[in-house]
Amino acid sequence: MPTSFGKFVLLGCLGCCTLTAVAPAADLFQIDPTNRPAIGGKEIDWIDGDFVIRNDKIIAVIANPVEGRDANMTVRDAGAGLIDLTRRDGMSDQLSAFYPAASRFLFEDASAVETGDVDGGVFWHCTSSSVRDGSGGNATVRYELRDGDDFVTVTTTLRGEDTAADGVRADRTFQFGTLSVDDQNLAFFRDEFFRQCYGITGQGLGNGMMQWDKERMRRVTYPPAAGEDPGNDDNTIRWTVRLYPAANLVDLVGIVRGSAPQTIQLDGLVGDQPRPTLTILSADADQLASLTPELQTKIHFPENGNTSLHLSPGKYQVRAEAIGHQAVITELTVGPSAADHTIEFSAATSIVASTRDSDGNPSPAKWTFYGIDGTANPTFGPDSADGSVENCVYTVDGNFTRSIPAGRYECIISRGPEFDAEIQTIQVADGQQTTVDVTLNRVINTDGWVSAELHSHSTPSGDNTSSQRGRVENLVCEHIEFGPCTEHQRIESYEDFLGELGAMDLMATCSGMELTGGPLPLNHQNAFPLKWTPHAQSGGGPRTDTNPITQIQRLAMWDDESDKVIQINHPNLNQMARDKDKDGTEDGGFASMFQFADVIEVHPPEAIFDDPEEITPDDLRDNRILQWMRLISEGQRIPGVVNTDAHYNHHGSGWLRNWVASSTDDPAQIDIDEMTANLEAGRAIMSTGPFMTVQLHAKELDRPAQIGDEVTLSDGNAELAVQIQCPNWLDVTRVEVFVGTRRVDELTRRRQTDPDAFADGVIKFDQRLPLSIDGDTFIVVAAIGEQRELGRVYGDNFGKQPPVVISNPIYVRR
Repeated sequence: MPTSFGKFVLLGCLGCCTLTAVAPAADLFQIDPTNRPAIGGKEIDWIDGDFVIRNDKIIAVIANPVEGRDANMTVRDAGAGLIDLTRRDGMSDQLSAFYPAASRFLFEDASAVETGDVDGGVFWHCTSSSVRDGSGGNATVRYELRDGDDFVTVTTTLRGEDTAADGVRADRTFQFGTLSVDDQNLAFFRDEFFRQCYGITGQGLGNGMMQWDKERMRRVTYPPAAGEDPGNDDNTIRWTVRLYPAANLVDLVGIVRGSAPQTIQLDGLVGDQPRPTLTILSADADQLASLTPELQTKIHFPENGNTSLHLSPGKYQVRAEAIGHQAVITELTVGPSAADHTIEFSAATSIVASTRDSDGNPSPAKWTFYGIDGTANPTFGPDSADGSVENCVYTVDGNFTRSIPAGRYECIISRGPEFDAEIQTIQVADGQQTTVDVTLNRVINTDGWVSAELHSHSTPSGDNTSSQRGRVENLVCEHIEFGPCTEHQRIESYEDFLGELGAMDLMATCSGMELTGGPLPLNHQNAFPLKWTPHAQSGGGPRTDTNPITQIQRLAMWDDESDKVIQINHPNLNQMARDKDKDGTEDGGFASMFQFADVIEVHPPEAIFDDPEEITPDDLRDNRILQWMRLISEGQRIPGVVNTDAHYNHHGSGWLRNWVASSTDDPAQIDIDEMTANLEAGRAIMSTGPFMTVQLHAKELDRPAQIGDEVTLSDGNAELAVQIQCPNWLDVTRVEVFVGTRRVDELTRRRQTDPDAFADGVIKFDQRLPLSIDGDTFIVVAAIGEQRELGRVYGDNFGKQPPVVISNPIYVRR
């Protein structure tokens, strides 16, 4: 570390810490296969090669300063940053990254790392390898952790810069702010529901407050110290801050002040209680004197109703609340030492639910609660949660006990479109328990096909904050039978969560990824199955490239050219096939990508019903599914698929799906190689819910041609056998046949004009349609429920989509 500085900013520290009688020593180690940390939370990003710094209070991970150390798709160049940080007595890491010097410098040289002991603790030190904008200067960062500290001490030194600032990535559900505690400044960022709050403190800040900006990486800028030394011309600044993890803002203030932890137990909770809360109404301990009313938000408890909260000595009036319980207002008397407190709730208002299949076995299900007759919709948790998400409950084992506000509800119980939905009107009286038993009947015959979602995301992707466990629950409860894991820029697996949920036999899966480069929307592709290397950068996956052809080829060749599905995700097909620079002049596009692609996303499926003669050229160019059919007519036989690309868990997966041909309808017996082969062959049906089979019959064929087949007809005469099934909450009213890109008007059937062709039971349409084929072509069948919606089975957003089903082509030669 240098000993002279031209411009010196020292940000010291607040408060003191309460030490245990015998505090385990702080330690530091580099992660390898023989020594890996146990860290809890939704945003865990450590891999082998990173550094752990920990003591008895907290645990943190410093990203290894090597080139390409990305925590995820959007948290990049994280070397020397903190990528995991949480207290050990309530692990809930929600930190994406703390960037020293706000990522102005790159740390990509592991040989620059120094580690060792300091008085009562350990340190980690590194010098930058370059400056991001190419200008001069450099930076050093030093992390220190001592025995019993509740914080990591971070010292940053810059040469060639004059602004003291750090950067934070903490996304979406986080709130950012500053306040004064005992005349000292505290910058904080908190995620109340997921029970994680972080604080940055320092001294010598002059009269100004720390300031947050509003970029995706939130910069916290520190005001200059009163004692700057402008006389030295080496243009060097240094600042030292303490970075605290805590459960919430009140807890953070108490930790900064050195207050003792108070254990608070909420008794009387019933069932799976989503986040009971505690609000401090008043205090004589001056604990909250610096918190404005808008900052005195509810303190969320874990589901078990037991939390540790650091509080200054004094008397507090608090209000405890839990869904389905009457609020309790009581007093807590807090002394200088750690103590236990209990708050008792009255009887719960709750539902005991059981979902079974027609054989009486427990059945996964999604329970969606809508308040009626003046009752509001319940809110169990944010759309990034698991288990209970907004007004939905996902139950993988079919059973749950859930507290709920008293009132009247319409409850829709569903398990995807192969099952009838059940609608129950439930009256829940205050303080009473209501039992609801439901049977879900599987009414759709999908023999030979399994349902698949080939593109969805959760928080490891880096562009969302959804619980991955919640994504798996969403998939299973929507009866997705094959769901590869496709996080951005990271090979991952769902198997751990499927095992935890007891759902390994309910959904087949495999490791995969989405590789997301530029330009977008063209250059992102899914691939599965891929070999997963846990605790390796990107899970052992490839890096992106700015050339889409290079990127897709790299992905296709990965794992020693293993057989895998390469899926191009919702691309600009006109750009890909014809117009690389999108200037309106055809230049061949990126057409070489097709030789590496196996399937391509063509949603929204309802766009197939657009009339090319009635839409503008621009709209036609942007119509992905009609462009796809045009490509097939030009010889690019690439199957189509539709997927949700779900990023959040409230009805996220399920409303778009594929049925893929399979020799078994048992998810536990699904063969991944067979899934790969059938997708590559185009044996797939695309749907928002209706299920359809299409067969081509002709006298000269030994057997009917199936979706994805190629047949030769000498006279061109054939019949199409089309059957469409729907559960009790869906319908189709129009069927279209396309021969090549041409809609065959004489084969159009509408419920309004051709009522005899449609029915009202499970089988909505079952007809043989005559065909006369003139030359080499392909046949696609599509159906839609006009002026129909998926409805509230899929919520107020996705439920507005129409029921649509589309076959992949059957190819005919003459």
